[in-house]
Amino acid sequence: MSKALAVAILLLVLSSPAYAYLDPGTGSMIVQGLVAGLAVAAAAVATSWTRIRRLFSGRSKPADPEPPDASRS
Repeated sequence: MSKALAVAILLLVLSSPAYAYLDPGTGSMIVQGLVAGLAVAAAAVATSWTRIRRLFSGRSKPADPEPPDASRS
């Protein structure tokens, strides 16, 4: 871990300026990509929410619903 940190600090110290320009369109594309990624993650969780709940609850399969009682009329 400390070697990776030392290399990262060394690369930051020895880096040269990029002289690059990011226009507003580029920033908009980055934001759009982040929003799309969040939407995909939310859709993935929503479509498999039952499986995720079952994984953390410890059940192997969903509980069977109780049949309606015919004697209650």
